[in-house]
Amino acid sequence: MAHQRWVLLTFVVGAVLLGMVVQAAVVSGFAQFAIPDNRLLGLVATSTALSLGVGAVAFFVSIRNRKWVSFVDETVDETLKVRWPRREEAIRGSTTVVMTTLFTALVLATYDILWKNLADLVLFTG
Repeated sequence: MAHQRWVLLTFVVGAVLLGMVVQAAVVSGFAQFAIPDNRLLGLVATSTALSLGVGAVAFFVSIRNRKWVSFVDETVDETLKVRWPRREEAIRGSTTVVMTTLFTALVLATYDILWKNLADLVLFTG
């Protein structure tokens, strides 16, 4: 495992995001069924404790799974091989995308106006 820090960071971020999703779902479920979100031991809300527990379990399950660790390690390795475009390449590519989008919008607008006028002529609504 050559990129241990990145693998751990990936799993930590994944666990935090999963915890946030679980907390939002639990709070929504509690509100839907009118269940109070009481504090446990006066410290944290039930939804927060549940989301922390799910996040911790997800993190430890992820760390113990060799396939997941290997996959994330290989993904980081491949990402480090990416060659980012130079400024000139990025400007040229962006210009091409913008000009193509404007051309397509102009063609679609022309067709739209043409078909609207044709439909008005045929249906006598104009």
